[in-house]
Amino acid sequence: MYGGGAGTMTLDELHSLEKYLEIWMYHIRSAKMDIMFQEIQLLKNKEGILEAANKYLQDKIDEQYTVTNMTQNLTDFQCPLTVQNEIFQF
Repeated sequence: MYGGGAGTMTLDELHSLEKYLEIWMYHIRSAKMDIMFQEIQLLKNKEGILEAANKYLQDKIDEQYTVTNMTQNLTDFQCPLTVQNEIFQF
């Protein structure tokens, strides 16, 4: 950064470099935290969308199961289609 490497730097230059690096580390960590916060928000939004889709699909399955059971119960019900009576016998 100053040219020549750390071996040729004075104590004041090294303190200045250290302070500069600490400031940049703060900025880097801050930017990293901002990015991580945005990613967390995106994942929470995605989670909400997936939960809503899951509920919709579960409701469809429940609805289909209910219709299937009702249909099965109706077909299992024995109901004569003709009335046997002496009048109609030949």
